[in-house]
Amino acid sequence: MKHPSQEPKLSEPKRPASRWHGLFGLIAVAGILPAVADPAEAGDASPYATQVVSYDPGSPAPPLNDPTLALGEPTRDTGFGGFTQVVSPFYPAFTNIVSIGPGGHLTLAFDTPIVNDPNHPFGIDLIVFGNSFFTDTASPNGVVGGLFKDGGLIEVSQDGEDWFTVPDIEADGLYPTLGYTDAGPYDTASGRVETDFSRPVNPALTLDDFLGLTHEDLVEIYDGSGGGAGIDLSTVGVNEILYVRISHAEGAFGTVEVDAVSRTFPQVFADLNGDGVVNVFDLLILLENWGVPSQGGSSADLNNDGVVNVFDLLLLLENWG
Repeated sequence: MKHPSQEPKLSEPKRPASRWHGLFGLIAVAGILPAVADPAEAGDASPYATQVVSYDPGSPAPPLNDPTLALGEPTRDTGFGGFTQVVSPFYPAFTNIVSIGPGGHLTLAFDTPIVNDPNHPFGIDLIVFGNSFFTDTASPNGVVGGLFKDGGLIEVSQDGEDWFTVPDIEADGLYPTLGYTDAGPYDTASGRVETDFSRPVNPALTLDDFLGLTHEDLVEIYDGSGGGAGIDLSTVGVNEILYVRISHAEGAFGTVEVDAVSRTFPQVFADLNGDGVVNVFDLLILLENWGVPSQGGSSADLNNDGVVNVFDLLLLLENWG
């Protein structure tokens, strides 16, 4: 188990801007805001691993040895004994995770197969979340100085018998988890705007691209993603998998932490949160970025004119549902 030693910094999360009330009213009066579908009707398949197939804690056995903690979504708030802190790239989850010691492994399964699909964001088909974190050169302000990671080998399988190694991607490495877009790096109060754990960070970004960035820069460059190590199954040479195995080498130092494993969804134009449908959640993301120069990095700038405005809103509404 690991966590940074910085003291937490309390700040108030952003509150929804009241100026959007009028805009929502105009949209409703004009009759161009479609009905919001019940998310429960979108499908029964979980985006996250749902079953622990096997777990060997390794030797020596780590104290965080409950493998079921790797099921479901990654951790957004961490802490114990009445202390809570948001999970950020500078402050990782150190509760609700499972550790793998030297020589150990964890095998998880999904309830439906994950397929290799070039329409997935950046071609990424699944994401592994650990508890790596960026070191802070300006604590408690959040400025990236380096990356603290524990590694971990990732393998995938369609049948649980034939395994394929994922090249050049570590389970507990880039990119550290981000729980909220509207919380500071060491906040003790949960944010209100959750990141999307099925949306990967641009895999072209390397550690060098992050060095010197502030927490605010990271939120922008993550672009709504919750982080995690993204895997493109085409690099493995398989078209479909159902199992993911994470292991730590014999004689290795320390432990590898696993928080969760998530699938991704095909990209749809104006689908800003990557859940495969354009709905009110994408509208909220667009409004959160309203009037802000995109500098070529905001997915909410749908027409790529450099600013998020009414033209982007109209494009989103045209693709609703």
